[in-house]
Amino acid sequence: MNDFFQRRCSNRGLRVFWTLIVLPTFFFTIFETAFAADSAQQKKNVEAQARELETAGKKSADSPQAARSRLVQEINDGALPESEQGFFELSEEANDAQNWFDPVKLKELRAEALKTARRYREAWPDFPKIDVKKAESLGLRTVESGRILMYTDLPKSEEVDQIPEALDAAIPHICKFFEIDESRFDNLRVEAFLMGDVNPFIEIHALNGPPRFLYGYSKGDRIYAKDQKLGYYNRFLLLHELVHSLMHEIFGDLRPRWFSEGSAEYLALHEWDSKRKEIKIAQIPKSAESTPGFGRLRQIQEIVASKRAPTLFEILNFEPRDFVNVSTYSWSWAFVMFLNNSPKYKEIAEVLPYWSITEEPNRLFVDAIGERWNELENDWADFIGRIDYNYDFQASSIGAALKPSETEEVGDEARVEIDASRGWQDSGLRLHAGSSYRLACAGRFKFYLSEAKRVFDFEGTGATCQYAYGKPIGRLEAVVVPDTDELTFYQIYGIDDEESGKRPDNLSGFRFNAFQKMRASSNRTRFGENSSGFDDESALLEGSRTSRRGTGQFSLQAPLYNALYPWNSGVEFSTMTVRFTPSKTGKLYLRVNAISSDLKRNSGSIKVQIKPENTS
Repeated sequence: MNDFFQRRCSNRGLRVFWTLIVLPTFFFTIFETAFAADSAQQKKNVEAQARELETAGKKSADSPQAARSRLVQEINDGALPESEQGFFELSEEANDAQNWFDPVKLKELRAEALKTARRYREAWPDFPKIDVKKAESLGLRTVESGRILMYTDLPKSEEVDQIPEALDAAIPHICKFFEIDESRFDNLRVEAFLMGDVNPFIEIHALNGPPRFLYGYSKGDRIYAKDQKLGYYNRFLLLHELVHSLMHEIFGDLRPRWFSEGSAEYLALHEWDSKRKEIKIAQIPKSAESTPGFGRLRQIQEIVASKRAPTLFEILNFEPRDFVNVSTYSWSWAFVMFLNNSPKYKEIAEVLPYWSITEEPNRLFVDAIGERWNELENDWADFIGRIDYNYDFQASSIGAALKPSETEEVGDEARVEIDASRGWQDSGLRLHAGSSYRLACAGRFKFYLSEAKRVFDFEGTGATCQYAYGKPIGRLEAVVVPDTDELTFYQIYGIDDEESGKRPDNLSGFRFNAFQKMRASSNRTRFGENSSGFDDESALLEGSRTSRRGTGQFSLQAPLYNALYPWNSGVEFSTMTVRFTPSKTGKLYLRVNAISSDLKRNSGSIKVQIKPENTS
């Protein structure tokens, strides 16, 4: 390559040309091709970006003012993510998570955050006014409803022309979701651009050049979407961007990225009644048919099945560049939906938007979870293992058994009663590694069989006429969930080779230090580079894990989901009596295997007796 370069660059002018233009363009194109999906539209984006790089090289000697002007144009065109605009810090009290859950301080902090957020609006660049006559001459038309004015080159149709009505109808619901007075937006005027061909929009200066976003973008009171050929998904994309625009106006910056993108995805999932002109937002998907084009749920199911699900730590630390991958939107959406619908975490979800302009929003989140992190891991792992349409968060929430054991140790025998209409239930019992136990179930319960669309009497063995999650429907399951003091970080996340004990090469520098500021010294870590952005290495080296018994501190429990965490010991009741020898010491959980959306249709309970195997 060097010889090739020298032969063709015998004079200084050619060398400058290669250095400033050709080589940067070459390497940029390779990088973009490696990460972009293989579609015709994305190839056009790569070519457009290469041309912009060439222009940038020619203008490298521009004045600082000219550079700033180009930066504003790039922001307007979606070159920079919403969460990279900088932020204003609040008072020190705002950086203490506990203050956000004190009713008096919460009121003060919310007022301070909203006041500070208004300063962002002053920093937004002014947009040039659209020449409506020129737009019409280029084949664009306008559709207006309330606070929304939409420009589009798509032909007239009910699905397209009702989009402004749907967006305007969504604003009160978005305000209600965030507990914001709608009067704040009395003078709001949002310009929406739904584009089949971007060129006319460039000519009217709605865009300053070929857009760098692939689907949609928002900046200030302008929102953009490229035509997706599906009425629902076009409406979804513009709703997504409208949520960004309003969140930016209300809360200031959009940090952390997983929360801003997840919130926009979650609130944009909607039901639109075209006859009544009514909309419902923040919907749990009911079916693929009701949300055409929205493939997030299926994508998560496929990733979990392939055992490639990201850890919670990875989701919390998604960076802007990670969002070239659609799966990051899927995980962000799932986590925000999970937090907003899980009874245990809704209180945190309600204050998360205000943390956008605090010093470390992710740190506030970790501190707010506190000693419940092990519980969060379990709840999240169970959720992604069974995520499906019409997921019932309330019924699926992990909790105590209907009648847990009175003692933690099994002893001669112990009895537990399990509710058939709920998910995993803590028996209150602790089983020991290598010890054998006899588990016997008794009784009948009412179970809803979705394929038959009626309720049947079931026993603990379930029925093989229908399967859920690879197991007979209605079958009783048990799992022993070990404490993490029994496991390595890699085993916890299902990425360790237990036989060789080797660390995966592709996780160099990856570590989890979320518990560094907590009372218990429970850190799940990978020793290596200090690359996480959390605090010093000395805290990382705190590896001791303490038991709840004897110290008053807490121990972490590993997640429940067997397929992702294969070291869990589990057993199914294929007969009314089973024998169980767990490989790790831990808590015993039980549940009846059922589709989440059908759980509430079940009723009754099943009794389980647990004995040590050597007891007569």
